[in-house]
Amino acid sequence: MQNTKIVKLIKSLNQYEIRAFKDFVHSPFFNKNKNVSKLFDELKKFYPKFTGNDLSEESIYKKIFPGEKFDYFKLKNAVSDLFKLSKEFLSFTRIKLKGRLKEKFLLEELRERNLDSIFEQSYKSAVKQNEETLVKDENYVLHKMDLTEEFISYNAPKRPNENLNLQQVKLDLFTKYSIIRFLKSYNLMMHEEKQNNLKFDKRMFDEVLKYIEKSNFEDNPTLLVYYNIIMLEKNREDTHFYKLKSLREKYSDELNDYDRYMIFLHMNGYCTHIYNIHSRTDFFREQFEIVKEKNSRESTVTSKLLYPDFLNEVKIAVRVNEFKWADEYIEKNKHKFQDEKESTLNFCYGLINYKKGNYEEALSSFSKTYFPNFIIKLQVKILQLQIYFEMGYYEQAISMIDTFRHYLKREETIKEDFKISFYEFLRLTNDLIKLESGYYEKDNRFYVEKLKSEISNMTSNQFGIRLWLSEKIDIHKS
Repeated sequence: MQNTKIVKLIKSLNQYEIRAFKDFVHSPFFNKNKNVSKLFDELKKFYPKFTGNDLSEESIYKKIFPGEKFDYFKLKNAVSDLFKLSKEFLSFTRIKLKGRLKEKFLLEELRERNLDSIFEQSYKSAVKQNEETLVKDENYVLHKMDLTEEFISYNAPKRPNENLNLQQVKLDLFTKYSIIRFLKSYNLMMHEEKQNNLKFDKRMFDEVLKYIEKSNFEDNPTLLVYYNIIMLEKNREDTHFYKLKSLREKYSDELNDYDRYMIFLHMNGYCTHIYNIHSRTDFFREQFEIVKEKNSRESTVTSKLLYPDFLNEVKIAVRVNEFKWADEYIEKNKHKFQDEKESTLNFCYGLINYKKGNYEEALSSFSKTYFPNFIIKLQVKILQLQIYFEMGYYEQAISMIDTFRHYLKREETIKEDFKISFYEFLRLTNDLIKLESGYYEKDNRFYVEKLKSEISNMTSNQFGIRLWLSEKIDIHKS
């Protein structure tokens, strides 16, 4: 039974949750089937690893139905009932954690049962608690709207001509909530459009932005943050970067973890953009400080970490020679992700060694990476090629260029403008190798100037390729 859905679900529970689930299963309010309770008790004995021969269907069946001949369908029914109960437990647990849902459902019940005094007391308490919430995000707005709607439903039959203004309050709250949700959707769409070769239909995009511009939403930091994120992604100007920085510093405690992370993501993305596209290095330290500040907070969106984020933060630190911080970051966070763990750590160690000039160690680490993500694959190939050049391994570099070209040709998910940049990089690196190898002989000076001009006119600096080539040609000139 190791790979059954019920075992996978139970295995996902922490120690507190497994004890709560036991109480849930044994509560006659939720479960009256004793066979289901017995099944859970037997499975719990194998928690958390769920290994061993006694976990077979036959062994479990004997414990639940002693003395009976094995009946697959009878066991299957018990497992199915337990699985259904486990899903109810997860739903119950989530609702229990969501105070606003409990308050909304309670007010509905009190109103329908005509328990007026209890309703009014509960309503006032819920409103007070919601207003005392430090984070005024869309969940706060939605709950305020739900409470207003409940009060309208309660009040209208009793005093139909009073509090008519609440309909306007409700609409204004719904508008504000909708705008935040619009902005968050646009935010994700714009991010994915830049990362992948696709285009979304961002309905009402211009209309929403125009509405925000002519309205006053200074009372909602979340809305202001996402508006400026959209403007940063749309216009790519330093002004919106510094506006976001100001909002982060001013409202940091009034934003939830996810929204603070979105500020980090887009400010970080802007720094990467101006480096990749415009070869600007003046935001290197700013970018590292963003990463450093984000990681200094104990509260995070999740205890898990995505491996692309992990290696990117190491890369940002290494870029400004913050090797000690990078080493400490790796040790502190390497347990937070499982996907591509070995490849990610090898990428980070390779990057650190490359920046320190330990080329053999760097090549060894990069050779042990096997990423499914094409963006990271490209970076590994670029770094390997650069190291071959640095070490004077020109034959290996030329072979790598040929392999790289074939990869670009067959990889359809890479955006066309990316491909153009990388083809340029490969061609110019090949010409640089010829220059270093004495291929041009007497025309050497002419080709140095020619290469310098072509490098400066490259379409982009993705992953620092233009700056690296400029550095190499400048060294050759000197």
